[in-house]
Amino acid sequence: MDTAARRFLFLLSSTRRMGNSEQLAYCAAHHLPEHATQQWLHLQDYPLPYFVDMRHHTPYPPPTGNAQLLLEATLAATDVVIVAPLYWYSLPVHAKHYLDYWSAWLRTPGLEFREQMRGKTLWSIVVSSGELAEAAPLEASLVLTANYMQMPWGGMLYGTGSRPNDIQDDAPALERAKSFFLQAESDLVKMPSPMPKMQISPQD
Repeated sequence: MDTAARRFLFLLSSTRRMGNSEQLAYCAAHHLPEHATQQWLHLQDYPLPYFVDMRHHTPYPPPTGNAQLLLEATLAATDVVIVAPLYWYSLPVHAKHYLDYWSAWLRTPGLEFREQMRGKTLWSIVVSSGELAEAAPLEASLVLTANYMQMPWGGMLYGTGSRPNDIQDDAPALERAKSFFLQAESDLVKMPSPMPKMQISPQD
């Protein structure tokens, strides 16, 4: 993968600071080339107002405050990395709330959010105390999101841990982290083909 102009946005969504998923993400990012830029945002530090579905009533207003900050960071990135512990087989609330705002940005007049996101790569780094299979619903939701947005799916880096710093004992995950972002372009899940007329849409 050509990382010369890559800009990685790491979105930390745990309610813990320096939790296992965050530590695994730092391990993976440590092996990025020096010329690949990184931006790290802890979503808990940028709270968003409750999301209100206004699709059938009025256009969404231009984002302001933390929503504008997160939008600008998202659009500036070439690679968006969701860093998350597994909560009830799904994403933590901060990550889910952030993705809910994608629905608003998709429908904000003049923003052309989907067009601007097309071609960016979506990744996830997940840690849980259970088996890899238990993270399948989380991964599936992000794969479907990438498909809908016509974004390549980079993959999910999975590690095992529950108590603080448990990830440091998962040697296989730490080893996989070293090459997670350095896959050859041919190893990435390719850009989905053009969306069919009948398609799954968020909040349809």
